[in-house]
Amino acid sequence: MWQCGKMAGVFMDSEGKRRVIRISVWVAVLSMLLAVFSSLATALAASAHAALTSMTPAAGSTVTAPPPAVVLKFSEPISSSFAAVTVTDGAGASVVAGRPAVNGSTVTQPLRQLGSGTYSVTFRVVSADGHPVSDTAAFTVRLTPSASMSSTAASGGSVGPTGTTQPPSGASSAASAATPPHPGDAASGPSPALLWTLAAAVAVALAAGAVTLSRHRSGPE
Repeated sequence: MWQCGKMAGVFMDSEGKRRVIRISVWVAVLSMLLAVFSSLATALAASAHAALTSMTPAAGSTVTAPPPAVVLKFSEPISSSFAAVTVTDGAGASVVAGRPAVNGSTVTQPLRQLGSGTYSVTFRVVSADGHPVSDTAAFTVRLTPSASMSSTAASGGSVGPTGTTQPPSGASSAASAATPPHPGDAASGPSPALLWTLAAAVAVALAAGAVTLSRHRSGPE
């Protein structure tokens, strides 16, 4: 009898453990399902609003020619009544030319003639469902010599007797400031090719010396 009672107790104990394990597994499965549903709901709510998909010039990029406009593309159509784009130079002065143009999900903000420098872009738009979207980005303009001449000519510069473009009187030329200095103006140093040649010669000399020293040591005393 005592053994039967002991076996019944063991059976009940194992059955209770199985029940606890089954409950724990179901709780874990339900928790995972709730987490998945919550993630899906968050993703669907986020995708329901417009988001910036690209900007030209790209945020953080450096361009070698002055862009005529900043182009913003969004994931949904944008309301033309509330689109606002501000582009400023390093001194905080506005460089926009007129109001932004909205075409579906694309917002284009015309710009003045830009010189070399870093420009900040701040926009605030409203999607078709009434959700506002705003952000700030920046890009850099680093004019090449040919782009500098075009920029100076477009800003009203005159052509000198030698064919070079002269800036207008009383105005500083951003293009001339962007032109890199003449190679002779900077201190010239040894070229990388010369340095590599010298390093190779030193390595060969060290190797030859090591071989000679090894032969002397291995030879008769």
